[in-house]
Amino acid sequence: MIRSVHLLGIPFAIIAGTGAGVFALLSWGIFRDSPFGTAIALLSVGMAALTIYHTMLLVVEPASPVLDVLRSAANTIVAIFIGLLILRHRQLRRERSGGEAAWTD
Repeated sequence: MIRSVHLLGIPFAIIAGTGAGVFALLSWGIFRDSPFGTAIALLSVGMAALTIYHTMLLVVEPASPVLDVLRSAANTIVAIFIGLLILRHRQLRRERSGGEAAWTD
């Protein structure tokens, strides 16, 4: 019974993850030339990896090596995303403290 409830969640996970991924790609298309364009692109890849991971978690057993690889990839993408945001924030702070005018779109 519980297994069938989990299996019913798979289509919802796929639909929600696909919608979020498409929204992230559309946002990247808009903000491509902004300071956070690369971070948004990486976020869309991370969202796709997490969607695949959570769907696989519902389908296969939790102790699968495939899930370990997907979890590692998703965590790596999140770490790179956070690192890029920190680097970009520091770069913007240095540019503004150098006496330059604030950037505009």
